[in-house]
Amino acid sequence: MHAGGRFTAGAADGIVCGAMNELRELRRAIGLGQREFAALLSVPLETFRPWDSGRRVVPVAVLQRARGAVAHHQRHNEPLPLDQLAKELHVHIRTLQAAVRTGRLEAHFSLRSVFGRPLRVATRAAAERFMATHYHWFAGQQVCPSPLPTVPPDYDQQLRALRRRLRLTQGGLARRIGAAGKAVIDQWESRKRMPSPVLWQQVLRLQRDGACTVKTSAAGPGSSRGMGSHPSQDSGGGGPHTEFGLG
Repeated sequence: MHAGGRFTAGAADGIVCGAMNELRELRRAIGLGQREFAALLSVPLETFRPWDSGRRVVPVAVLQRARGAVAHHQRHNEPLPLDQLAKELHVHIRTLQAAVRTGRLEAHFSLRSVFGRPLRVATRAAAERFMATHYHWFAGQQVCPSPLPTVPPDYDQQLRALRRRLRLTQGGLARRIGAAGKAVIDQWESRKRMPSPVLWQQVLRLQRDGACTVKTSAAGPGSSRGMGSHPSQDSGGGGPHTEFGLG
């Protein structure tokens, strides 16, 4: 039947020929070339080509691996409705719908329609790429420990008091909290608009930082004077040393 592992022209083993034909049909069923299918089976291209062309016997283990790879490929590339994918991935369907709108999830329109609207479908492979690339993109970052603060009714008075205490202009305050410009601060102080909770959180942060700065600057000279007076008293010096410390 064969010589040196190669089939002769008169070889007509039904099992072997059937195996070779099955390998080629499996490859063609999923529309892959020899190079792509060899990579799918994790075998060198030079090894796969004789199997695909029928010049060498296909090992049983390779044929079984090809069947499993084709079944896995077909399952992962089967177009499915977004609601079915959402159930399989344990996410809300709106998450997938938003991903399709923003281009993060590859999807296509099906020939079917629901209430006159085309049905969007996507493959499991595309959904898994979305989950791995975009869905957990923010994983590992620090989560906000508390919700956003509520803007108080006297926000305009607090803003003016903060600017006076820190000696900031409206433009300077806008730059410190990340607002668009001094016109925004002017509208807040005139109560034409209310600050958003996000920007008010920056105002509270500036209030805390400004209070710490004021306390530090007020305590700094006093602490140095105190330190200057104590050594003179501990050293047993007379009045001139004490007066120098207080001065």
